[in-house]
Amino acid sequence: MIDLNFWIQYIFAVFLGVAFLAATMIVVWMLFVIWVRNRNREEVSLNFVILEIAVPRDNEVKVDAVEQMFASLFSIKKGGIWQKFASQQHLSLEIVGKKEDIRFYISCHKKNMELVEKLVSGTYPGTHVKQVDEYNIFYKNAKIDFAELTLKNESFKPIKNFKELPVDSLSSITSAMAKFNDNEAAAIQIIISPAESSWSKFGFGYVSKLKKEEADPEKAKFKMNPQDIEAITNKCSKVGFLTSIRIISVSPTLEQAKANLSNLKGTFSQFAGNQNSFSGNKIRFKQSFMLDFIYRYQNLWGLNSILSIDELATVWHLPNKTIETPHIFWLTAKTAPASGEFPESGLWLGRSVYRGQERNIFMGETDRMKHLYIIGRTGTGKTELLKSMIIQDMRAGKGLCFMEPHGDGIEELLELVPPERAEDVILFDPSDKDRPVGLNLLEVANYDEMHIVASSIINLMYKLYDPHRTGMVGPRFEHAIRNAMLTVAMVPGATFVEVNRALTDQKYVQEILPLVKDPIVKRYWTDQIAQTSDFHKSETLDYIASKFGRFVTNEMIRNIIGQSKSALNFRTAMDEGKIVFLKLAKGLLGEEDSNFLGNVLVPKLLAAALSRQEIPKEQRRPFYLYVDEFQNFATPDFAQMLSEVRKYGIGLVLANQFVSQIDEQVRDAIFGNCGTLMTYRVGVQDAAILSKEFEGVFNETDLSNIPAQNIYVKTIVSGTPVPPFSMNVGRDLKAERAQGSPEIARMVKELSRLKFGRDVAEVSEEIERRSNL
Repeated sequence: MIDLNFWIQYIFAVFLGVAFLAATMIVVWMLFVIWVRNRNREEVSLNFVILEIAVPRDNEVKVDAVEQMFASLFSIKKGGIWQKFASQQHLSLEIVGKKEDIRFYISCHKKNMELVEKLVSGTYPGTHVKQVDEYNIFYKNAKIDFAELTLKNESFKPIKNFKELPVDSLSSITSAMAKFNDNEAAAIQIIISPAESSWSKFGFGYVSKLKKEEADPEKAKFKMNPQDIEAITNKCSKVGFLTSIRIISVSPTLEQAKANLSNLKGTFSQFAGNQNSFSGNKIRFKQSFMLDFIYRYQNLWGLNSILSIDELATVWHLPNKTIETPHIFWLTAKTAPASGEFPESGLWLGRSVYRGQERNIFMGETDRMKHLYIIGRTGTGKTELLKSMIIQDMRAGKGLCFMEPHGDGIEELLELVPPERAEDVILFDPSDKDRPVGLNLLEVANYDEMHIVASSIINLMYKLYDPHRTGMVGPRFEHAIRNAMLTVAMVPGATFVEVNRALTDQKYVQEILPLVKDPIVKRYWTDQIAQTSDFHKSETLDYIASKFGRFVTNEMIRNIIGQSKSALNFRTAMDEGKIVFLKLAKGLLGEEDSNFLGNVLVPKLLAAALSRQEIPKEQRRPFYLYVDEFQNFATPDFAQMLSEVRKYGIGLVLANQFVSQIDEQVRDAIFGNCGTLMTYRVGVQDAAILSKEFEGVFNETDLSNIPAQNIYVKTIVSGTPVPPFSMNVGRDLKAERAQGSPEIARMVKELSRLKFGRDVAEVSEEIERRSNL
């Protein structure tokens, strides 16, 4: 007889055994899958890089463009059956807020860095993506509170997306971070990885089931809103990302940390829709949560929500100009890459840094002859850039002249003169009163050159005394100066001192008049001046002499311009490749005397450059003239220099603070003749002018906000213009100065003053004897 109870118990026991075995196998399989997905997550995390993203404040990029960015990012998904069980590549979208500082980051595996950079830069043109070190929001003794957000209902049910929100969702999120105080911070971390398509299949199945139930009269009372059905269909028709949302709040007190966390969690309520919303998970293992946050791990147990690309773009995107939250870290000035076949050697200008790619920028000799113009507000680094170029030229054995109205730059350069070039240095330092260096303004190669010098002096008088052409220096003034200089120039060894004497001493004029060959000049004295009443003659000539006398009566200036023979021979310096330092320190000389000497040196340099016409082109040794704060010396002679001297092997490098400081004629010459324009940060007025030169790449806002040690460049390569680009010109100044030798500087100074200076007593005696002072 069959024992029914026995078989029932037997079958039940077998069933329990099979069920237990199946459950065990399922648990083992789940643990195996978890192990497979996370076996190397620490190694993956250690290969992550952090990209700080700053967008232009005036950008108009809308959220739908970010949706397309995430659609492209989905390409990191790996295919194959095995990948259904292994983990997909992930990355982290982050918003970090500290006191008065809100920044956006993307952290990804370094092999995906280039892809992320391209996608972000393609979506937000002009964006600066920079690899940075790990940020730190954990202050000493700070209290921490945290939360993890997931979707409340099934993942195929949508939240509100950007099309349904009345304002940009980012506005409320960043506003919650904008009011942090000292030692308060917060971070929103959104870990994403491409999701398999199974979630959307469930969604489509759910919609299909609903539609079938709606067709059944008995179940029609449970009819769903058609808009909600359409919303599910729309979400499921798009690719999705597995998403973990974590928020951490840091504050000196736990109460404040909790309050800040609550505010941030509250901003996610704006995404709540008819079918889904975010809710906080209960965090059972707090240490595990912190580990996941710090290492940017995906959730170990796979408890992730799935957001479609439009939902993800709604939750995380970069700000545009509609976001008015203060303290967002905007890109103040755009960057652009250097394109073109730049030489591999020559004058090093700086580094083009763009999207993580760095490229050294050099300039060849031919392009240097087209001149460089550097502009930037005070303190931006113009003088340091000039010094960098000069140091390179000194070490390369090139000839140069540096005219500086401060003096500090020359003092530093003297310490860096290569020892083998010590004898090439010519230091013109007017403040060295014991051994003044002679500079005879009337010393010319021929009489025709004297007309150029006379015109230069007249231009100088306009710049010093009548820059706006109000009539203080007019035709009568010009006429008197020109004739006085052309007369005195006929006296061998005559100087500027004698010009002043000719204006005040008629007996002296009568003594030298027989030497004058030009009948027009001679008739000026014999007809015009002789027939002028003593009163009017005195009134006219005394006024003119007073302008000249200002410099002749200054003993320091007189001992320089009163020497019959110039120790400074610029033509020789150019031909022999000397190093000429013109130290016109305003602090030592006074502004007016510094400007005077600078403006009388310019025509001497021009005359020397033009005189090289007499030697064959191939024999014209390149020579570079550097002028800092050149607006002090920007007479029309500079306009002529810019247009002509390159033909004679002279390359100009000019620097100043403001375009508006420069005479319009000279300004036109700069923009018309300088092949290279380099600009640091400038003011609003100059930005409006310069933006025309950089049109299409950089705008006025960019030019007004260029970061320190960075410049914008518009240049040529082998004579061909290349698109404007940004460049970093920073260098290790401390290491550079450590190479300097005060002993070298002392030796160079002493050698130069002994070779080119004269004893002051000897100079004074000569001037007194020659001029009857």
